[in-house]
Amino acid sequence: MAVDGNRRLALAFTGMALLLAATVAAYRTPVPLAPDAPPGVFSGARAKSILDELVGSGIPHPIGSPANLALRATLVGRLEALGYTTQLQSGLSCSDGVCGNPINIIATLGPIPLDRDAVMLAAHYDSVPAGPGASDDGAAVASVLEIARILAARPAPRHPIILLLTDGEEAGLLGALLFVREHPMSHAVKAAVNMEARGTSGPSLMFETGSANSWLMRMYDSVIARPMTNSLYYVVYKQLPNDTDFTVFKTAAYQGFNFAFIGNVGRYHTPLDNAANTSAASIQHQGDNALASLWALANSPALTAPASDAVFFDVFARTLSVWPAPFAAAAALICLLLLLGQVFIWRRAGWLGTREILWGGLGILCMLGAGAALSSGSLGLGIAVGRVPPLDGESWNAQPLPMHVAAVAIAFLAAGMTGHWLARRAGFWGFWSAAALLIGLLSAAHAVLIPGACFVWLLTAIASVLAALPCTLSAANSRAPPRWAPGLAALVPALVFFAAAIPVLRFLYTALGSLGWPVNTLVLCLGMSTLLPLLAEATRPARRSLIAIAAAATIGGVLLTFNLPTYSADWPQRINLEYWLEGDSGRAHYLARCDSGRLPAALAAAAHFDPVPHPRFAGSSAPAFYADAPASALAAPELTLTAPPKSASPGVTHFELRLRSARGAPDVLVIFPPGAQVSAMTLAAAGGPLPAKLGRLQKGATVLEMVGLPAEGVQFSIDAAGALPFGVQVFDQSYAFADKNLLHARPANATSAQDGDLTVVHRTVSLDPAAGR
Repeated sequence: MAVDGNRRLALAFTGMALLLAATVAAYRTPVPLAPDAPPGVFSGARAKSILDELVGSGIPHPIGSPANLALRATLVGRLEALGYTTQLQSGLSCSDGVCGNPINIIATLGPIPLDRDAVMLAAHYDSVPAGPGASDDGAAVASVLEIARILAARPAPRHPIILLLTDGEEAGLLGALLFVREHPMSHAVKAAVNMEARGTSGPSLMFETGSANSWLMRMYDSVIARPMTNSLYYVVYKQLPNDTDFTVFKTAAYQGFNFAFIGNVGRYHTPLDNAANTSAASIQHQGDNALASLWALANSPALTAPASDAVFFDVFARTLSVWPAPFAAAAALICLLLLLGQVFIWRRAGWLGTREILWGGLGILCMLGAGAALSSGSLGLGIAVGRVPPLDGESWNAQPLPMHVAAVAIAFLAAGMTGHWLARRAGFWGFWSAAALLIGLLSAAHAVLIPGACFVWLLTAIASVLAALPCTLSAANSRAPPRWAPGLAALVPALVFFAAAIPVLRFLYTALGSLGWPVNTLVLCLGMSTLLPLLAEATRPARRSLIAIAAAATIGGVLLTFNLPTYSADWPQRINLEYWLEGDSGRAHYLARCDSGRLPAALAAAAHFDPVPHPRFAGSSAPAFYADAPASALAAPELTLTAPPKSASPGVTHFELRLRSARGAPDVLVIFPPGAQVSAMTLAAAGGPLPAKLGRLQKGATVLEMVGLPAEGVQFSIDAAGALPFGVQVFDQSYAFADKNLLHARPANATSAQDGDLTVVHRTVSLDPAAGR
C-alpha cells in the first residue's frame, strides 16, 4: 500500500508539473503579424510602428501640456486621413477633488444618428507627467488607429461605431466623465470596448465586463480566438486602487469589455514606459481581442440585456466556460450535500470515524497556519531588512523568482509536515474527508457571497464528488474499494484544483506585488490539502524527502531574495525629487520621496538630507526626506476672494474664489483644513456651475487639485461651516527639477514616477472675511 502511495504521490507531482508547463505555454503572447500582413487583419507590427511615431520621442504628454496638444493634432490628422469625421470635445470636468479641462477626440465614419444604438472603442491619449506612456495608453491609441483603418475598409455594421480617445484619464478619468456627462453621442452608446495597460508586456487579459456579463461572456467566447479571462480577475481588480475609463462607462450603464496587459509592471508610470520597451506581441493580442469584441458588439442584434452575474473561466486559453451565478450557487450547495453524504456512508461502512475527520481538519488548520506564518514572516523580514519593498508602495522586486519558489515551497513544506506528523491519526480517509468538506464549504460560501471567485473551489468540489464515487458505491455495498479507487479519489480533485488555480496564481504577483506571495502560499496550502491523503499513504522516507526538498527550496529562495538587488536599472526604485519654495517665508528645501522608504547613500550625501522622513506638507500622509535648498525668485500661487463672503445658511459661509498660478504652473492644489468643514464646492464652467465631488485627505482636510490649469486661472466657490478665519494651503507645481547635481546623484537603479520630479511653490492664505481676503 505504501509503495502505491509513493507512486500516486509521484504521479500527482508529475501532473502538477505538466499543468504548470501547459499554463506557461498557453498564456504566452502571440507572435505579432508583420507590417505586410493582409490589410483586413490587425497587425501588431503596424500598430507598433504607429506607436513609435506617436511617442517615440519619449516626451510625456499629460493633460494640458504642449506635448499633449501636439499629439492630439497628430491623432486628428491620422484619423481624418483614414476618412473619419473628427470633433474635439472640451470642458471642465471633476472627479474626487481633481478637476481639469480635458479635450477628447471623437471620430466616426459619417454622422451618428442619435436615435440608433451605437458601440464605442475607447483609449486615453494622455500620459502621466513622469513618462511617455507608450504602453499606458499609447499602445491602445496606436491599436485604435490600426483598427480604424480596418473598419474603414469593412461594410457598415448593424450598429454604428464611435472611436473615443479621452484626455485626462491619468488625472482622474476626466475625459470619460466629460464625454458621458455632456456629449450627445454618449446617450446613443450602449456598449464599449476599452483598452488599458498596467505594464509594458504580457498577454491581454479581459478583466472587467458590463453588468450583463452572462450575455457578454457568451459573445466573448464565440469570437475571441485565445480567451484569457476569468471572473476572479474582476474580484481581485476591485481590491486594487486603480480605475479606468471603463469605470465611468459602467456607471453610465454601458455594456462591454475592458482589456489590459500587466507584464513588467515595474516600468508602469515611469520613463521606462517608452516605445522601445512596449511589446509588439502584447499589442497584437490586445488589438485582436479589441477588434473581435468590437465587431461582435457592432453586429449584435441588440445591445441591451438584463443584468446577470456569471461565473466564467478560460480553459488554457483555448475555450471559455460560462455558468450563470445561480447555477454555480446551486451546484456548490448540492456538492456540499453530496460530500457530506459520502462521508456519512464511509463512516457507516467503518472506513473512518469522527476522530479521523477531526484530526484531518486539525491537520489542515495547522498546515494553513504554518503556511501563513512562514510566508508572512519571510515577507515581513524581507521588508524589515530592505530586501522587499514595503507594501504601501510599488512592492515589486527586480528579481522575484527566488521568492516565487519560496512561496510555493512553503505550501509543500507545510503539507509535508502535516502529512508526516498526522498520517497515522487522520489516515487517508480522514484527510480526504476533511479536505473535501473544507473545499465544499469554500465553494458554497464563495458561490453565495462572491460568485466570481467560486470556480476554483467549485470545480474541485465537483471533481471530489465524482472521483470518490467508486469508493462510495463500494462502501454502500459493504465492499472494499478497488485498489485503484482511493488513488483516483485523491488524484482527480488535486489535479483539477491545480489546473484551475495555476492560471489565476500566475498573474497574482503581477497584480498585487509582494502581497501576492503569502496569498499564493495560502491558496496553494488549500490546494495541497487534497494531496494530504496521498501523503498519509506514502512511506515515511518519501514524506521526509518532500519536507527536506521543500525546506531547502524555501530557505534558498528567501536567502537569494535577501542577497539579490531589490532594484535594477530595468526595475527601478521610484524616487521623486522636488524643490519646494515657501512663498510666505522665502525659505526653500529639497524633498526626496522614496518608494522604498530608504534614501540611497549617494543621494543623502548630495544634499545632506535629514535621515528621518517627515510628512510632505501639513496633513499629508506621504513621507519625504528633507534637505536645505537655496531660495529662488518664483511667484507664489494666488487664491483670492472675488466677492464678499455671505451666509449660505445658518452657520455656513459661502466664498467666491479665484485660483491662479502667477508663474504659469500647470498643476495647483488647494487644501482646506478639517476645521473649515467644507460641505460643497462648485466650479465656474462654460456651461454653467459645475458641482465638484469633494476630495478628502486621510485626516479630513478637503482638497481641490486643478490639472492643466489655464493661464487665466479658474473660479470656484465653497460653502464652509468652520470657524473663521482659517488658513488654506495653496501649492502650484511644475513638472521640472533644476538641480542637476541631485539628478545625477539619483542611482542608476532609481527613476522618477507618476508626477515625476517637481518644482513646488507653497503658501498659506487666510480666508478672513473681515480682512476681505
